[in-house]
Amino acid sequence: MAYCRLVFPLLVLSVVNCYASVAPVYMWGDLPQHLSEANPLTTLNEEEFAQILKEETAESLVVVFAEQTLSVEDFSRRDDDGLPSFNYLHSKIGSAAYLPSVANPLEVLKTFADGSETTIDLTNAVSSDDISVKSSDKFVIINLKDALEDESRTAYLRRHDEFMQNTVSKLQENGVKVVAIYTAYSPSWIIPVSHSRARRAASRNDFIDLIGLRLHAKSISLKSRNETIPLTPLVSSNTTFDTDVMNTTLVYENDTSIMLNFVMKGGYWYFDSVTLSLSTFLENLYPVEEVFAIEGFSYRCAENVRFASVNDTRDYTLNFENLKIQPFFENTNSSTPFGDSFNCVGFFSAPIWAGLFVTFILLAITFYGIMMMMDIRTMDRFDDPKGKTITINAGE
Repeated sequence: MAYCRLVFPLLVLSVVNCYASVAPVYMWGDLPQHLSEANPLTTLNEEEFAQILKEETAESLVVVFAEQTLSVEDFSRRDDDGLPSFNYLHSKIGSAAYLPSVANPLEVLKTFADGSETTIDLTNAVSSDDISVKSSDKFVIINLKDALEDESRTAYLRRHDEFMQNTVSKLQENGVKVVAIYTAYSPSWIIPVSHSRARRAASRNDFIDLIGLRLHAKSISLKSRNETIPLTPLVSSNTTFDTDVMNTTLVYENDTSIMLNFVMKGGYWYFDSVTLSLSTFLENLYPVEEVFAIEGFSYRCAENVRFASVNDTRDYTLNFENLKIQPFFENTNSSTPFGDSFNCVGFFSAPIWAGLFVTFILLAITFYGIMMMMDIRTMDRFDDPKGKTITINAGE
């Protein structure tokens, strides 16, 4: 029970802190001590900001200029001519205290005043010249609510910069120690929180991670005469191996299991055979086309890899669709990757051979034509109608 009493308030405070309004705070004037630069990557909580107010505002008139919205980005705003919005505040930066992120600053200020604050609203109906702060006041909050229609944000903030300069200067000329604070009720730049749901495909069971074996197949099915039985789901598995022989047993429902037999010979591994077990019936199935790869390589075949029985009375065919497989003949885990693929198609497929054959024929025709052109001989004698007739003897 005591634990619940402790956890519940902490939970409430955490939730409140998540939804706290965060705004910057700019303090200048007759500060008794210059604050060290605040960490821009953290947010001052309410207790930390209250402690700063206690240290910086002792025996001084506190004047708070409260915007409705204000963010760090507003201090760097410039108009079309490149002029800043806060000429006055920029000139005071050397002796000012700037806190870029404070949680609920106005709430803390009102709590710190403890009911002794004087609240003044600057609206469109009230001129800024009519606003005056008495030197007898101790805590004044001026709410800036005088936005004009079709006024830009830069011009709006520049008017408030001039108003703050006039107000603080008048008080200091009268010999009043004043600490001015510029902040807001809420930030002006708010990143919207978006909620989205990503649609993901259901997890596939193509990969079978076994001890000593990596196996991927789109489907494994058993065909007996005209009946095709998909082998799924996998119930259990078992692997035994030594340096040259490895046997992996896959057990499925309905008392059906297959044993994958691998052997290592001469630096190559071979998918030698499959032992099919149906209840009490055993049958050895052999690959229709040899399945093998270099040691350390995997075997990949996008076509169907079939293992068939040699028994004419009982015809069984085990079909692996889109197979990729590699035995390691040692202990492995799920993070063990496949080796480079040894593809069943080979380096020269039928289309490649056809392309090479046609290319060689065209090269042969081209070569023959060039040789024929090089063998053409020009005439070395010409008949002159005004000269002596050329006589060519039969012997020439």
